[in-house]
Amino acid sequence: MKIAYKHLLNLLFTKPSINDLSDKMIQLGHEHEIEDEIFDMEYTPNRGDCLSLVGLARDLNVFFKNNLDLNKYKHDIPYLDIDFKNNSNGKCPEISFLYVEIDGEVSEYKDYLENYFIDLDINKNNFFTDISNYVGYEVGQPTHCYDFDKINGPITLDESSLKSKFQTLHNKNIDLDGKDLVFSNQGRVINLAGVMGSSNSSCSEKTKKVLIECAYFKPESIIGKALKYDLHSDASHKFERGVDPNCQEEVLRRFIHILSEHSNITELALYNNRLEGHLDINLEIDLNKINQILGMDISINHYLTSLQKLGFHVDKNITVPSYRNDIVHQNDLAEEVARVIGYDNIPVKEIDIPTNLGKSIINVEDSIKSVLIDNGFYEVINSPFVGSPGSQYEKNAIKVDNPLDSNRQYLRTDITNSLVQNLLFNERRQQDSIKLFEISDIYLSSEGNQKQRRLGVIASGRVGKNYRDFSQKID
Repeated sequence: MKIAYKHLLNLLFTKPSINDLSDKMIQLGHEHEIEDEIFDMEYTPNRGDCLSLVGLARDLNVFFKNNLDLNKYKHDIPYLDIDFKNNSNGKCPEISFLYVEIDGEVSEYKDYLENYFIDLDINKNNFFTDISNYVGYEVGQPTHCYDFDKINGPITLDESSLKSKFQTLHNKNIDLDGKDLVFSNQGRVINLAGVMGSSNSSCSEKTKKVLIECAYFKPESIIGKALKYDLHSDASHKFERGVDPNCQEEVLRRFIHILSEHSNITELALYNNRLEGHLDINLEIDLNKINQILGMDISINHYLTSLQKLGFHVDKNITVPSYRNDIVHQNDLAEEVARVIGYDNIPVKEIDIPTNLGKSIINVEDSIKSVLIDNGFYEVINSPFVGSPGSQYEKNAIKVDNPLDSNRQYLRTDITNSLVQNLLFNERRQQDSIKLFEISDIYLSSEGNQKQRRLGVIASGRVGKNYRDFSQKID
């Protein structure tokens, strides 16, 4: 994603140089390259909240006070009586539709809107789509515009498994095949949800009546769709990484304000469909845990002030803002503080490792390996992380606080299960002589020695493939 330096500067009270701003963004984890005062951003998948001007400015508030007071439509909006049925509440728990009708000519774009296209070298499309694209760039929430006159009858949102034809707004023909989340109208697909709309409902320069969709799709329902159909879009890029589930009405009010600055709005109506609302995540204020994770001592004031500047609400607990779907644990809070401090500024502590530790153990292991390999065995190495420790080890299993894989949250308490899986893997591939061994650590929470070294051996099938052992089975 490309972000213009001067656009970002408009959302900061402090006006740092482009190099100072670049240094702080890199410290916060927003890697980028600079070309002609444009930041070419790269993001990890779990920071979808920063795919916008507002998102970056929120993070930069820890160094440069931000100004996020965007002009929005402040009047009451009548209820939109629309025939819409959400058959996929689990995939799309929050969705809004805004109906807008304008008359007369559209005025020349204001500087902030015109500069968006000029500075980023983006082609204009049509009035409503242009504003939709700008709002996504500004606040990070995608919206989709339908020409209202091209829609007749009810709209449904379904996870369809039927094969159907779909022509994108770029006139690319797609054969939808498999479970895809789609908006339909009178049996025709008008939008591959979270990815791209269709040409049969798209806006044009003549559009005066528009239906604007603003939704929250759970990332797992969108991931892979753009790749599957080769339909990469700014919307899919954002939805795959997670957008704010609570922002729909505020985003649409911003949309209305921009419309009102360029056209005469004659009618407005708003429809909201909220299944459950966002449930706040509250985490305990535990400074000792944070200092333990960081390996340094910071004050409670430094800790809480840093989080507040990043948008967290601090009272009896720490409330995670709705746009930060990546924060679920104390480790995540520690990472937030580490970004503010700067990883390069965290003191280095040397680890004292005795040079002769385990030398005799290594010699024993080498001897065991030699014997087994000489007898036709192959060594395997399995991951120490498992999804379930097994019922007999449940009480003794060590659970990882912040696992890299949510399906592997425990350190294993034996190596037998892994070896059995290795055996089955080879048997299913018609291996007729299987001899495997593993020397590895297991971890038990209730034993005096939590880490223990184990040897496991497993074998099945023929003793060997030579003429003497070919007909003999392993005992």
